[in-house]
Amino acid sequence: MHKPVNEKRKHILITLPSLKDQGGVAGFYNSVLPYLSGEGFVISTLEIGSTRGAGRLLYPISDQLRFKRATSRLKPDLVHVNPSLGIKSFIRDGLFIYQAKRKRLPVIVFFRGWIKGFEQIVSKKLLWFFKLTYGQADCFIVLATDFKETLQKWGITQPIYLATTAVDESLVKGFSIFDKLKQLEKAREIKILFLARLEREKGVFETVDAISDLIRKGFPISLSIAGDGKILGELQQYVAEKRLAENSIRFLGYVKKGAKSAAFAQHHIYCLPTAYGEGLPNSILEAMAFGMPVVTRPVGGIADFFKDGRMGSLCQEKTADEIATSLEDLIVDRAKMIKMSKYNFDYAKEHFMASSVARNLVDIYQQTMV
Repeated sequence: MHKPVNEKRKHILITLPSLKDQGGVAGFYNSVLPYLSGEGFVISTLEIGSTRGAGRLLYPISDQLRFKRATSRLKPDLVHVNPSLGIKSFIRDGLFIYQAKRKRLPVIVFFRGWIKGFEQIVSKKLLWFFKLTYGQADCFIVLATDFKETLQKWGITQPIYLATTAVDESLVKGFSIFDKLKQLEKAREIKILFLARLEREKGVFETVDAISDLIRKGFPISLSIAGDGKILGELQQYVAEKRLAENSIRFLGYVKKGAKSAAFAQHHIYCLPTAYGEGLPNSILEAMAFGMPVVTRPVGGIADFFKDGRMGSLCQEKTADEIATSLEDLIVDRAKMIKMSKYNFDYAKEHFMASSVARNLVDIYQQTMV
């Protein structure tokens, strides 16, 4: 945890998972924290959750005690919590808010993930807890209009801001969109990338089926699957049973830093037909920053900004047939792909870079502390 170096500067305490985690929240703050610290704030981070408390059965209690000590010692001007709408995070961060408001500290709640099934549980059984805790926060940040509307249904009248996740600018350092467009124009084989934690709900099995169908139809394509997860072994066996030509579908494992940049730079289409409880998948924004047309679904914050037919294709259902159709529409029209590639690169550069996202967050901090 960083200590304040200047008492006159506003002090922000941010609760977040371990910055060494592989998840999107850690990635977001690794990319934006340098810019926040440069905006006249003193930033302190309190790492919480299962990674920080690995091996300790009572880490949820420890998190509450550590939060209490941190707010007492640092006396922050603002507390910023980052829950997901799921049972563990919902309760834990709700208790953080309760503690902070008892000390009369301003609180910002930034909902990072949103599980639709748990939304129904809150509506039916836990609305009392929400109102007692989250209902006392000073403002909210969400990644989708749908989430904002739900908060308003739950009685929130405080400001609710729409935001995005962020692209780490070091990830795209040295990338040339002009080289990518030339590569796309001349490529004999269209390379498709699936990059995410391997969960069934993210549509990886359906993507494999779609690619298999297109290969058997004679399309010159390949699929790379980047990521790991509990279904990795099952997925590898599933691919082996397809009996496709070698390297038609290959596994890259978990990629980060240079290997991640290379994966985005060397592939042409990004495919993530997710039905997961997403806020806004960071990998989609990263793929766009590398000039990739995207095949995905209108879940979470994707539905708010994604322009179907201009940025790629939105699949309404998570089925192999619809994914295959969306990919085929792109593969057969190289000019369309090139146009989408340039558009996505420009859009991501304007809206998704970490420095830009940090400036928006700074504005929210300043308005909340007025």
